[in-house]
Amino acid sequence: MSRSTPPATTGLLDAGNGRPIRRHPETGAYYVRKAGWPHFWGRTLDALVVMALAGILMGVVDVARQHSALGGLSTAMAVNTGVHAGVMAGIWFGVLFAYGMVWGSVGSLGDAAAGMRSVRISNGRRSGAWRGGWRAVCWSFAPLYLVLSIAAALSGSGGDSVDSSYTAIDLRSGLARGRAPVPDPAAAAHPTGAAPATPSRR
Repeated sequence: MSRSTPPATTGLLDAGNGRPIRRHPETGAYYVRKAGWPHFWGRTLDALVVMALAGILMGVVDVARQHSALGGLSTAMAVNTGVHAGVMAGIWFGVLFAYGMVWGSVGSLGDAAAGMRSVRISNGRRSGAWRGGWRAVCWSFAPLYLVLSIAAALSGSGGDSVDSSYTAIDLRSGLARGRAPVPDPAAAAHPTGAAPATPSRR
């Protein structure tokens, strides 16, 4: 399990969308997290793409099996349901891993559609192809990921997976487009981070 890397707050807001500006601890670079719902729908698109690709490939393999185009494997799949299930599972995880490699190195279709990029909170770098592939595979073993994603969307979070060391940054924010951040009035009013006192009711 990876360690959680807390983002550094800055007391600044994005001039474009008003979301908090954060800082990568290792590099000091500023970034804005992607809002919850756009992030959720981007990842939903990724899931649909993976299911479509895997479904098409499974269909092609099954047709090839029916026509005995796979040699001995066709016979094994026909007489042994375990072999058939294993081949289909291999296709699923293979597609998932390959898509994760693309996502971890250059970005996914969901990233492009939502205008975001998955990066390490610590330094703002992508996960890389191999880690991206394994992260994608791990999602399939996390039935709670959908629930967590919806909860993150409702809270406005752009956390990028059950792995809290990554986040999705907003490529359509004012900061990403070169606009200077603005001071957060709340942070300016409470520079020490103390919460405003709540008047007691009598």
